[in-house]
Amino acid sequence: MKLVAWDVLIDDGFSRTNEFKTVESHIITGIGLITWPPGSDKFTIYPAAKANGVKPIKEAFVVHLRDNGWAPEHRRFDAHYTFPQSDVAPFAVEWETGNISSSHRSINRMALGMMEERLSGGVLIVPSRPGLYEYLTDRVGNSQELKPYHPLWRLWSQHREFSYLAIVTVEHDAESMDIPQIDKGTDGRALI
Repeated sequence: MKLVAWDVLIDDGFSRTNEFKTVESHIITGIGLITWPPGSDKFTIYPAAKANGVKPIKEAFVVHLRDNGWAPEHRRFDAHYTFPQSDVAPFAVEWETGNISSSHRSINRMALGMMEERLSGGVLIVPSRPGLYEYLTDRVGNSQELKPYHPLWRLWSQHREFSYLAIVTVEHDAESMDIPQIDKGTDGRALI
């Protein structure tokens, strides 16, 4: 799978830290490791409208994060990273599997965690639209529908110091009608 956009909403210096470099590396590597079908070296999608599940893709990503020290399903986030030997607050990541309302809730939970100083930041990962979104579960949260709200979330940066919030957009590498669809509920570990 490929990363096609990394939209920074808030960055009050956190991106210049070693802590950020660690989580950024884990996220970028995790996205690149997601492949389909199993055994492939790239992520090929079955190109039919609403034909593919989303949850197995997220599960594969979370497995990679867990293997790198992240706590999965922690504090209402898909994964949560606590920095060893550092007093920096933990960092959260969400891979969107729900509808656009779920995307808003995820960003708001991250922003609230930052305001309450429980999080140093977070990243929400969504499919591209047009693109990957068209072939996934109906109405999954996506980059295009979130763009109008970027200015609102950027306002929070005026009230916080040393925090970070971004939306990452992902896309498939190829399309083929000759591969299986990604079923809802498929074991995510098979994707890596």
